[in-house]
Amino acid sequence: MQQHAPSSDFLRRHAYVVMFFVCTLSVTTLLKIGEIQYLELILAFDLPVLVWAFARNGFQFKLFRPFYSISRSYMIFLAMAFALAFVALRQDFTVANETMLKRPLLVTISRMAELVLDVLYMLYLASCCREDQRLCRFGAKVYFWTAVVGGLYSILGLPLSYALQLDLGAYGDSHRMRGFDNEGGPYGTYLVSVLVVTYAIYRRGWLSRRQYLCGMTLFFLCLLGSQSKAGFFVLALMVLLYLVLNLRGWKRVSLIATMVALFVTAAVFLDLPSQIEVYREASAKYQQVSNLKSDDPNFVMGRVAGAVLAPRMIAAHPLAGIGWGNYPLVRDDPEYRQGSSFSLMSMDAPGLGLIDYIADLGFPLAIYLVWVLTKPAYLLRRIGTEPRVIAMAAVHPVAMMLGTHLNLIYPWAVVALALGMGFKMGNERTSLALIEG
Repeated sequence: MQQHAPSSDFLRRHAYVVMFFVCTLSVTTLLKIGEIQYLELILAFDLPVLVWAFARNGFQFKLFRPFYSISRSYMIFLAMAFALAFVALRQDFTVANETMLKRPLLVTISRMAELVLDVLYMLYLASCCREDQRLCRFGAKVYFWTAVVGGLYSILGLPLSYALQLDLGAYGDSHRMRGFDNEGGPYGTYLVSVLVVTYAIYRRGWLSRRQYLCGMTLFFLCLLGSQSKAGFFVLALMVLLYLVLNLRGWKRVSLIATMVALFVTAAVFLDLPSQIEVYREASAKYQQVSNLKSDDPNFVMGRVAGAVLAPRMIAAHPLAGIGWGNYPLVRDDPEYRQGSSFSLMSMDAPGLGLIDYIADLGFPLAIYLVWVLTKPAYLLRRIGTEPRVIAMAAVHPVAMMLGTHLNLIYPWAVVALALGMGFKMGNERTSLALIEG
């Protein structure tokens, strides 16, 4: 079973349309029907069209061997996650506001369906970009300009919110920029992916110097305005990764030391230690405070509650986990609450990154998931791709481990672009990967 970008004119045009929607709507998380984002609906409705187009082509397509290796790893992960979801049925479930998808096992199946769409369209677009670098350039520039519009939207939201008392949704009561996202934290992490993509496509000559400098300035300003702790740490790790890949000897050591000093200075400026201390103190006093403020979602939901409840779940089920997506269904079990107040909210999530997935999947499968997410960057590294392209692929596992949800589509778009750039047709190193992959 092999796949590369199909030759029909319809599928070429189709790839451009899908790329446009993926690179624009993947960052507009506020646009949704119920719990489902517009883009997820578009991809779900597009899937039969894609299958029909391939059927007309006689299902004759090739799957580039490294891409097949990636898809196989995800299939293994899905099979294991589904098996563990059955094991998790032994637990007690407390379901509030129950819907069709908010039930044991069904919530896992819905997560699996989202992941199938993500992986399928990531590899489809990567395959198309591999054959057609104009598509890759188109997608990257759409991603860049969408971020520019979102950044300007955030900055305009600041004076308008004060001067005209007009809330555009880009600048909230917490005085944090959030662009087209729902919170400043996720917006900051997304901006890191934009910074990495912008640098990579500028070095490829796909942006002018003025566009590059103005864009990077805007994105850094918005990143500071988002006050995103996760974004700050993701950026620090991405810069360190790039330096490790790109430099050698004492030059590598000196530049890394300089970057560490700059990030420490920025951390002091943003007062990150005190913000992190708030979470630590609140978690330490969770049981007492949650009962005193049981009506305040800041205390009985989210990261503060998750920092207490998720470790208890991990301690109870370190190998098999509680089942993928089951956190809001089991978090009010007395085994985990142990006298603290509860929320009975089916939408709660801890937002703790890798800890979330260890609680859901157990240690072995969570570690395997990290490996699968890292595999595109590893394969690109094997063929000697430029460090900036490897960094694009590495954004996904780093962002996930620091709190980005797996079903957010923008990291998948970035990985698709990275795979298309690194494994482009006519690249001698790509040909070598075909033989060795």
